[in-house]
Amino acid sequence: MTRYHEIDLQLFAQEKELPATPRRRQLARERGQVFSSQDLTSAVSILVVVLTLRFTLKSSAGVVAEKSSRIWASTPTGTPDVGWALVVMNDVLITWILAIFPVMAAAVVSGAGTSMLQVGFMVKPELLAPDLKRLNPLEGFKRIFSRRSLQTLLKSLAKIVFTGLVVWNTVKSEWSQLSALMITDLAHSVSTLTRLIGKILLNSSVLLVAIGVADYVYQWWEYEKSLRMTVQELKEEIKDTEGKPEVRQAIRRRQRQISMRRMMQDVPTADVVLTNPTHYAVALKYNMEEDNAPKVVAKGLDELALRIRAVAEEHKVHVVEDPPLAQALYHAVDIGEEIPEELYQAVAQVLAYVYRLSGRMPLEGA
Repeated sequence: MTRYHEIDLQLFAQEKELPATPRRRQLARERGQVFSSQDLTSAVSILVVVLTLRFTLKSSAGVVAEKSSRIWASTPTGTPDVGWALVVMNDVLITWILAIFPVMAAAVVSGAGTSMLQVGFMVKPELLAPDLKRLNPLEGFKRIFSRRSLQTLLKSLAKIVFTGLVVWNTVKSEWSQLSALMITDLAHSVSTLTRLIGKILLNSSVLLVAIGVADYVYQWWEYEKSLRMTVQELKEEIKDTEGKPEVRQAIRRRQRQISMRRMMQDVPTADVVLTNPTHYAVALKYNMEEDNAPKVVAKGLDELALRIRAVAEEHKVHVVEDPPLAQALYHAVDIGEEIPEELYQAVAQVLAYVYRLSGRMPLEGA
């Protein structure tokens, strides 16, 4: 391989061309690295507030007007004292809280709901800890002139321009009625202006939601791009996940030990053990009510075959020497599987012989 080919392979290994693995996504989330669009959250909150105002403004204004009338009607004839002023201030405060409560509740619920839908429920107190790096003037200067700051500036300009166009088009469509306000009564003028302001707010908030959705898609794209992995990073993750070779060998050795122990525990439940007589041993079990054919519950070679035979004899399981059948079963059937159809007759003859010796039927051996 030439030197140039080696350089090309190194560059390829450093390029983040591989999609993120589930483990990388999990680690990123644990570090608080998630994607969301603040523009979308704010836009949805504004839209919900505008819609809430549209349906509650009239009733809230009525509540405020009624309370104001009662306060004026209860004004003392003499000089107002401090007690009366405190009562009035308390009534005014409660009235305004009740009037704006639907709007505030809508803003809080919509903002929290939109944020949770984007990132899910996540509490990271460590992210609130002070970071001394943020106090570094050089780092702050870099953030001001970073690519993200430029993107934020462009988004702000786009929102100003598009919102201005929406306001202009809305006012233009209502221009004829606005021109007539000079010759109409006050009530009609107030009604017209209120409707126009509501229309401007609604159209602007819908536009902001559309911009927020576009920003959400862009933030998702940026997030996926930041999580992409190089070939070397993937290799290191696989190494960390699976562990060192000696650890993997120890795990596999432990798994074999557990499997061996479980297999030896099944030998006493077998109906018969076929042997070679010493090199092969295969334990068979057959329950007529549950099995379609006899199953291999244990098998082994040489030393393991002798252990299987010893356990079988200890638990009075019949041991039958049949070298061809024992070898065929050992090579053709795995532990827990049923014997193949071509061996049915040979195994049936052995089981029939065993059942005659023990004087029982196969369903009794379950």
